[in-house]
Amino acid sequence: MTRRERRDRPGPGSRLPGALASVARPGAVVAGALALLAVAFVLAGILLPGTVEVTRTVDIEATPEAVFPLLDDLEAWVEWTPWGAVESRLEGPAAGAGARRVWDDPELGSGSLALVESRPPRGTPGRGRPGVDYLVEVEGGTIRFRGTITVESRPGGSLVTWTERADLGWNPLLGWTALGMEESQGRQLRDGLDRLKALLEGGDPPRP
Repeated sequence: MTRRERRDRPGPGSRLPGALASVARPGAVVAGALALLAVAFVLAGILLPGTVEVTRTVDIEATPEAVFPLLDDLEAWVEWTPWGAVESRLEGPAAGAGARRVWDDPELGSGSLALVESRPPRGTPGRGRPGVDYLVEVEGGTIRFRGTITVESRPGGSLVTWTERADLGWNPLLGWTALGMEESQGRQLRDGLDRLKALLEGGDPPRP
């Protein structure tokens, strides 16, 4: 064998790139698959609806005039709504349009809850059903909840309807969160209405 033949002949080290390739190839496939899954997850989250609307109702053995003050007063909300579990403070009046609560919670972030319209049972012709409209803003309005709680006269009492609409924006993670919100948010509204019913009918409010 000539010197040139020995120089051109593959040596033991020449097999190394092939060995690395055999290891790297499956790794690259796995990494590529994970990247595709991540992209698909984000795209699907963007395409999912960013708004959720939930409605719950309850019949209460009390007149609309007796029910309305508990809807129209953010101090009273502490007794029957989920907001009673949030450490917050009032800004301005406690009742009526303009009443506002604010908070800065380590888990919930900063936010506010404000009554934007108040419609007493008597004296609201042309303004819709008696009740209140409210707005919840989290982290400067990145997430918004708009809600309406109405009260209608029924034989023997009132029908209270609570509707909440959440606008989660374009965050793909929140798009996935929205899928389970009908159930979880609905449970919160139901629990709140059950506590409202117990307060007005003289029973023991269920625990939050």
